[in-house]
Amino acid sequence: MLAFKPGFTAEDWSLCRIPSFNFIEFEELAADETLIEALSIVSEDNESIRLTGDVSVTRAEQKISADDILYDKPTASIEANGNVVFTNADYRLQSPRIELDNQNDRGLFEQPRFELQNRHARGQADKIERLDQYRTRFEDLTYSACDPDDRDWHLRASELEFDYESGLGSTWHTTFYLQEVPFLYLPYFQFPIDDRRMSGILAPTIGYDEADGNTVIVPIYWNIAANHDMTITPAFYSKRSLQLNTENRYLFKTQRGQLDLSYLDDEDFDDTRWFKQWQHQSSFAYDVKGDLLLAEVSDEDFFDDFGNVAATYKNTRHLERHVSFVRNGEVWSSELQWQNYQTIDLDTAIEDRPYNRLPSLAIDATPESWIENVNTSAHFEWADFDRDNSVTGRRSNLTTTMSWDASQSWYIFKPELQLAFSDYELEDNPGDNTIERALPTLSVDTGLTFERLTGSRNQWLQTLEPRLYFLHTPFEDQDEIPDFDTSLSSRTYNNLFTNNRFTGADRIGDANQVTFGLASRVFDNDDGSELLNMRLGQIFYFKDRRVSLDGTRDEEPKSDVISELDIWPAQGLKIAARLVYDQDQSELNDKDLSINYANNGIAANFGYYFTDEELEQALASIAYPINERWTVIAKYHRSLLFEKPVENLLGLNYESCCWGLKILAGQTGDEADDFAETDTSIYFEMTFKGLSQAGQDVDAQLRGAIPGYEPSF
Repeated sequence: MLAFKPGFTAEDWSLCRIPSFNFIEFEELAADETLIEALSIVSEDNESIRLTGDVSVTRAEQKISADDILYDKPTASIEANGNVVFTNADYRLQSPRIELDNQNDRGLFEQPRFELQNRHARGQADKIERLDQYRTRFEDLTYSACDPDDRDWHLRASELEFDYESGLGSTWHTTFYLQEVPFLYLPYFQFPIDDRRMSGILAPTIGYDEADGNTVIVPIYWNIAANHDMTITPAFYSKRSLQLNTENRYLFKTQRGQLDLSYLDDEDFDDTRWFKQWQHQSSFAYDVKGDLLLAEVSDEDFFDDFGNVAATYKNTRHLERHVSFVRNGEVWSSELQWQNYQTIDLDTAIEDRPYNRLPSLAIDATPESWIENVNTSAHFEWADFDRDNSVTGRRSNLTTTMSWDASQSWYIFKPELQLAFSDYELEDNPGDNTIERALPTLSVDTGLTFERLTGSRNQWLQTLEPRLYFLHTPFEDQDEIPDFDTSLSSRTYNNLFTNNRFTGADRIGDANQVTFGLASRVFDNDDGSELLNMRLGQIFYFKDRRVSLDGTRDEEPKSDVISELDIWPAQGLKIAARLVYDQDQSELNDKDLSINYANNGIAANFGYYFTDEELEQALASIAYPINERWTVIAKYHRSLLFEKPVENLLGLNYESCCWGLKILAGQTGDEADDFAETDTSIYFEMTFKGLSQAGQDVDAQLRGAIPGYEPSF
């Protein structure tokens, strides 16, 4: 059996012309009432009525008009002849002769021409039989969802049956035509007649990839049950062989999940290649939530070679697996987790691989204030870290915090005291295997907010927000403590106001410093929307920083200057910039600029990203509907550091009343290889409205590549 999968929402028929007739509004009649109109009404036996001349019979949201109608009252059956038009809320038929048995919901229509309102479909047949309340059968028919007089596509079948109870249409011995050219013959297939899910084929993707060769991807959807479905996707690559991918989803009252499997005997790679992943979420008693993620892949190049299989793992080098149980309450929250990783690139040095947590336990407590404005919290974590050929062990960490938040709408005043207690039980450590650490941290966050109305009509509200943040943490030698999960925080404005320059618990940075920040925001005075947000900040150090990850000492008297800017100058438009300036070197270390626009189907983006001696890239992308039918798509993303393409795309979407075509050509570079190698590809997707739904490969790639892109079909 071959079938087509419908969309989960109704097809968009806005590009079609209006139907060749108007569906009528029925008069409100009782179920047993019949309205009859005619120029002549004759009854010979008080049981049958002969109607002639502009005859119209309306009953139970059905209307029949004809030259001549014979109506039998006891059985409510009708025989109509001459210019017969049968109409209800969903469809309309024209026929020289029809017979209706309303008592048994049966009917016969000879040589009808029909139109279906909900599917924007039309056609003609040799005969139509209404079998019962839900089923209608057509013989020797022509069917199309295109506008009248258009022959973009149509099908001819020896038999077609609509089943409104199941939402399916079924045809036998069907020939599919593009214009008048026969394109495909099918002995039997099904297609949707409403918006319910059904098993079938999504629109195939056909293309060419420099590494894969000619490519044909045919997703097959299997609606197993209301709470269980599967998508089976055979993908043929002429240079590799046949790949089989499956996506299995299930949903129960307290459980849900997805199982993804992929397998290929790769002729080019000369080995089997595979990917498997199981995601599962559960709800247990006492508000406990469970989460499971198991994933494994055959080799480091799999996600680069087959981006359509698991797009979220592109450029992934460590594949996470975990089992966790979480409970969140008003005061207490806790998480128990087992977590490990598969390092995909086997050449990755041991010290660059993440540690496994087997297991870890985290408990957080945030009780209600026992004194007005005085808040307390506690965070406890215990973890057992494991990694081959490395220092391993167990870490216990308890962090308690007390703060007094005396802030008001126009100022901030929040002193905070934190005490951190850590205990390590280690194995194979070059230093002591038992280490204890206890460190206090004192911080005071202060700031003011000034406001003024501005603009020629006082249409804006502007703020000026100076902020001072004092931080003190005494020094304690932590060089013997291994680095299980710690790194330096990223250089952002908000991170200037945190009480530890490290993430994770293995390092607590010594600090005797003050941060100065200045922010200004502009709001629309009518609706309160934010139009501008500027931020500038820098840390001034009173002492050198002696705690580090590599044993070095930071003697700089002040940090880099971090400035950030967000502007929303118009609806759908956002401009964001970040600059990190090193005053000692008199140079910019980081330069980020992004411009994003998404409105009325248009998505346009520009970006420039620079990190000193590490990264320099520029990109521009756009999805622009030239008109209601044509959309052009383009992206230019280049590494200026290596002078190589990162990702270039050029595509064209065309949509008509009853079909659509997507063409996408791409050029991508391998980031792991410093973009030394590039891969060129081109793909096609074709959709026939009312028969098939567009596949997901092209759209998934474009959503990831062009922020704001939304497919029209």
